[in-house]
Amino acid sequence: MKKQPKEENLLSFLKDYKVLIFLVITLSLLVNGLSLLLPKLNERIIDSLQNGTYDKNEALTLFGILTAGILVFSIIQNILGSITSEKIAADLRTQVINKISKQSFTYINKVTTSKLLTNLIADVDAVKMFINQGIIIAFAAVVQLIGSIILLLSINWQLAIPIILTIPVLLVSFGVIFSRIEKYFTLSQEIIDKLNSVINENVTGSALIRVLSSQRYEGDKFEVANTEAKDIGTKIVRGFASLFPIISLVINFSFFEILGFGGSKVIDGSLTAGEFAAFFSYIFIFVTPVIMIGFLASSVGRAFAAYKRIKQVIDSELPKDEGTISTEIKGDICMKNVTLDIDNKRILDNIHFDIKAGSRVGIMGPTAAGKTQIFYLITGLIDANKGEILIDGKPISDYEKDSLYSQMGMVFQDSIIYNTTIRENIAFINENVSEESINRAIKTAELEDFIATLPEGLDTKISERGVSLSGGQKQRLTLARALAIDPKIILLDDFTARVDINTERRIIKNLRENYPGITIVAITQKINSIEDFDNIILVMEGELVAQGKHEDLLKNSLEYQLIYKSQQRTED
Repeated sequence: MKKQPKEENLLSFLKDYKVLIFLVITLSLLVNGLSLLLPKLNERIIDSLQNGTYDKNEALTLFGILTAGILVFSIIQNILGSITSEKIAADLRTQVINKISKQSFTYINKVTTSKLLTNLIADVDAVKMFINQGIIIAFAAVVQLIGSIILLLSINWQLAIPIILTIPVLLVSFGVIFSRIEKYFTLSQEIIDKLNSVINENVTGSALIRVLSSQRYEGDKFEVANTEAKDIGTKIVRGFASLFPIISLVINFSFFEILGFGGSKVIDGSLTAGEFAAFFSYIFIFVTPVIMIGFLASSVGRAFAAYKRIKQVIDSELPKDEGTISTEIKGDICMKNVTLDIDNKRILDNIHFDIKAGSRVGIMGPTAAGKTQIFYLITGLIDANKGEILIDGKPISDYEKDSLYSQMGMVFQDSIIYNTTIRENIAFINENVSEESINRAIKTAELEDFIATLPEGLDTKISERGVSLSGGQKQRLTLARALAIDPKIILLDDFTARVDINTERRIIKNLRENYPGITIVAITQKINSIEDFDNIILVMEGELVAQGKHEDLLKNSLEYQLIYKSQQRTED
């Protein structure tokens, strides 16, 4: 039987940064190693004062060297630790965003943008915090713990034994507590996904929430997610709440025993005052890493859980693009007996139609008829359960995605506008878009008059998410973006919903005049937008009910007649 490869954890991932981490650890060792020498220096000063051999200059020199060394190495350690953690965080974010950019539309919808945002921000920050503080604390704790034990034994092994015996008790306490709360670290990161989702909805829909007076409803949604996050955090805190009293009890008991036993040693002369003072200093150094490890446990648990979630995205399987066709397309489209199920629900049932290159075809129907899913299928963003989608008679999967998308303009229902200039929004990332193509796209989308009113014209910067633009301006801007690549096919998903009828008709007329031979597929609910099209496909409840020219459908399709009459009454 083939052995399964071991899953990479956070420590395995950090091997790629071993040089930087080694330098940070080395500096941590130097800082803490020098810190361990301070009690020995105090011991020497106290005993020399008692013996009358105290040399002030020597003491100040040694103290200056030690403290200066600790200061310099600490500064370098902190700077290098921050650089290392930021580099690792940046690399993780790059890996995640690169994987997301190559993932399928279906994957993004399934995982949700809220979770992906948590991966990029909260999860990466948890890993960064562990790198910047956790590793330094961990190695500092080890050095201080081992160093203090050795030095305690060197001063007086009889006094050191009670302290050393506390280690097994503390380790068992750590193990028991951590095993109980480990699962909550993953849950605490997952609840951030839920909070991000609710907050995103509340912020982006703030105007609608206010208009509909639904603040209480949305507030309740947030309160549920917020309370859940609080409860999980409380469970983690409760788990650790018993740890520090245990540490305090064990250490205080040891102090009590050492104070009495050690005091008697000083009295009988077997232990000097300087050694006793140094011993107590090393006890505090011994206790510090134990407490540090207690605080570190939460950070470690969170970081490992966060990295596991990040790794799920990085290791997710990419969609296979096995297409080899990269030739220029004519624009023929065929949806051949297509059936689509989503979450075990039938969305489209045995849909079949042909669209000839250069024709204008409208796909219409009521809300939830399956029109947008037809749009996604034609673009190849989702795959059908049964049937085929053909472009120029060849399955869409046979085409190289980049080649196909460079010849297919797409205007989605949601107008995605970027926080950059109008020119860059239209040209987007396509460096080959000419000024002539941009101007033709602007003219076709009826944007000339609007751009002429802007202070910097095409170079005017748009605010985030295009909030300074009207709905119609955003939709026309996305149309111009789709046209700037001079496509052979243009797919329009309800793109004129926020455009008046006269502007809409001018745009359709411009498309025919400025892009002769282009295949136009317009998805809409309005008959008057497409009544002069070459073919109209009526879809209702996932089924193709009728298709033909407007006049033919008025004669032969009862469903079309009812929709037409209903819309005529609404317009009247």
